[in-house]
Amino acid sequence: MRIKVIDLDGALTVQDEVMAGLPGCDADLFLARDLAPRLRLLAGRSALRTLADRLGPPTRGEICFYGSGDFHHLSHLLVSRFDQPVSVVHFDNHPDWTRFPRTLNCGSWVSRLLEQRNVARVVTLGPCSSDLSAPQLKGADLPLLRSGRLQMHPLAAGATFYAGPGFEVASVRGAAGIGADGLRWDGLEDGDFAERVEAIAAELPHTPLWITLDKDVLSRDEAVTNWDQGRLPLHKVLQAITVFAEHRPVLGMDVCGDYSPEGDNGALRALCAYLDRDQRRDPHGNANAVNGVTNGRILRHMGDILQ
Repeated sequence: MRIKVIDLDGALTVQDEVMAGLPGCDADLFLARDLAPRLRLLAGRSALRTLADRLGPPTRGEICFYGSGDFHHLSHLLVSRFDQPVSVVHFDNHPDWTRFPRTLNCGSWVSRLLEQRNVARVVTLGPCSSDLSAPQLKGADLPLLRSGRLQMHPLAAGATFYAGPGFEVASVRGAAGIGADGLRWDGLEDGDFAERVEAIAAELPHTPLWITLDKDVLSRDEAVTNWDQGRLPLHKVLQAITVFAEHRPVLGMDVCGDYSPEGDNGALRALCAYLDRDQRRDPHGNANAVNGVTNGRILRHMGDILQ
């Protein structure tokens, strides 16, 4: 395993659990705070190219940390470095699947990533945010669900989802009709979690995996992020990663969802943040401590998988 820390916002360099790494592991620190104002929430093209040059080619078995979930669209960059076919396992409280605007931003990167032919599938697990309520009104890329290249597995059962007349998608298990145009999702928390994940993993395309984790999928006991948060326990995230790794080889992983103040990123990015969702504060001042413990647990677990 090779640890790569991309320092965009200072959220990671104060965490001993990340900076110390694991015994016997290589580690790289990439300085990128100068690029952060042009990457936060919305990726500027020149800043993205500069960061790509600094990172260089991928290293198989790498785990990349890059701070706030405001930068989650950098997962697109990390996956795009691979020429080979790949599928992406995506843990997040939000689907990040919007079609418009056609920029690379933290709410659209899944849709942008699936424009690449070598990306066979994205499987999203754990969201329980309001994004799944009437997503057709929020710019969701519903054709990706119809094609099966995007699968959505919310945490909570009973999320009513408008999908249009006759809409069907394989990842909705046991869906019941809601009027003429709706579906009701089964949640990951229904029944045996391990069995559900096992079934999802067994149906993956025969490609290696990239895993991306936004810690906002976790509760505030295990992560403090900039956004609203879910309630998927970390031990279940790690359990699921183990199951996926038993079915397909894992190329690497990226982790975001640390906390850092948004700061002044210009009018356009401020508008994007306002329209997307509220930016949360760190009222207890314990974000770095909580996130450091969680990142340490992730590193220890992935040390066995990415060896």
